[in-house]
Amino acid sequence: MAKARVTFKTLRIADDNWTIQADYPESEQREITGLTSKADADDWMNGNRKVAWLRSQGYAK
Repeated sequence: MAKARVTFKTLRIADDNWTIQADYPESEQREITGLTSKADADDWMNGNRKVAWLRSQGYAK
């Protein structure tokens, strides 16, 4: 049986306000805030902050 995966979606609220929505099956949607640009959001998605967030939520080792 395959593990359920967290899916991420980047959203622009304003020019200097970006968020990432994290969806995990059978759980509440979570929002990562405090991102200031598309580049910052992309850096979060492709860097160590994503892994650190997943660990803090108990989704990664």
